Amino acid sequence: MGTIENKATQTPPIQAPFTKAPTTPQHTNRKSDKGYAKVRSILSDGHVEIVTDIHSLERARTPRWLGTTSLAIVSILAVLVLLLIFVPWRQNITGSGKVTSFVPGVRPQTIDAQITGRIMRWFVNEGMAVKAGDTIAILQDLNVNFMDADFMEKIERVRQKTVGAQNMALETARQRTIQAEQRELAARAALENTKIEIQTSRIRYKRAEELTKEGLASQREMETALLNLQKTQADSIRSETFLESARRDVEAAKNEENRVLQQADATIAEVELRVANARQRGGASVITAPVDGYVVRIAAVGAGQTVKDGEMLAMLVPTAGELDQAVEAFISSRDAAIVDVGRPVRLQFSGFPAFVFNPGWDNFTVNTFGGRVAVVDAVDDGNGYYRVLIVPDSTQKQGKWPSSQYLRQGTPANSWILLNEVPIGFEIWRQLNGFPPVLPHKMNAPNKADNDGKKK
Repeated sequence: MGTIENKATQTPPIQAPFTKAPTTPQHTNRKSDKGYAKVRSILSDGHVEIVTDIHSLERARTPRWLGTTSLAIVSILAVLVLLLIFVPWRQNITGSGKVTSFVPGVRPQTIDAQITGRIMRWFVNEGMAVKAGDTIAILQDLNVNFMDADFMEKIERVRQKTVGAQNMALETARQRTIQAEQRELAARAALENTKIEIQTSRIRYKRAEELTKEGLASQREMETALLNLQKTQADSIRSETFLESARRDVEAAKNEENRVLQQADATIAEVELRVANARQRGGASVITAPVDGYVVRIAAVGAGQTVKDGEMLAMLVPTAGELDQAVEAFISSRDAAIVDVGRPVRLQFSGFPAFVFNPGWDNFTVNTFGGRVAVVDAVDDGNGYYRVLIVPDSTQKQGKWPSSQYLRQGTPANSWILLNEVPIGFEIWRQLNGFPPVLPHKMNAPNKADNDGKKK
């Protein structure tokens, strides 16, 4: 009949038909668990019928929980594929930097010593608020040319005497010019007088000549009239010479007056410059605040110590308004080529907790602040990174930044410059391949006419 696997019990031998075989007790190792064969021997009509129940197929069936799990996994994968295809993702460029000021005048600045001197007194402490013009410290000038206590009074007297002397020299030159002009007037009047005398002498000579011809006058009278005419003509030539000389004297006097005037101006300007330098030097001894702000990082020098010109005495952080706030962020050279001025930006400041899943999704971003790109530097910082200045943008959600009282300059900041919307799947593919978010704008192709011209 064959052997039955899985621990099946063999059938006892048949002794005779229609006789019941003796039963020999055997150990069949029967169990009640499923999967084991149950063998029953049935004697009927002289043959043996073996009935076997096998449960192996039941064990090969897939469990219900495994099918349910597989269906759930397939459904989740299908949903993920749909999300990757249809759900939009806002591309962005990340950068990091710090809070600064867009206006250079309100950025942190140092207060330096303008002269080499000894500190006489400090008037401020760390963190003190000052107004423009408030005294920070007073120095004693150590330059030997300015150590005289009466230096300013003495140089003022020198200036007054120099100005007075130059004014007198200028007045003398003007008087000489006036005298030369008066001599010119006298020479011109003398020339006019000689011209009249010539006309009179000529008339007398003609009259004497006619009378002599008629015999009414003597030859002597005619000769006397001729001599008078020649004399007046000589006087006229002399008067013209005097007039020309007077004119030249006037020109020389005016040139001298101009020379004296220029020299006086130069001398007075020189002495005024010395006085102005002395006053500026004296003013440099008083260190004042250039703008309103807060004094920080005072130098570790006390009263009586000496400082050199150009040495920092303190640092002043000007009071910045809302329009002066900015973020100085740095981005890579790959991203700098596609960042344009005016791009929207989302910012996170240190000390202001935020949750950012995608900066372009307002509903999934909490406690970030809006901004826009104002400046992109045309040159890198030497390490391949470009500086971007970001200013507040009130048109965005949470566009107003915290006050400068809480958002101080130098606070670290993270930035996300928002670009285009693409499917999430494309963004994952781009990130895996290391491609830029978008391609730079292509240069305009040359005109067809230009190409034709080049070919020709």
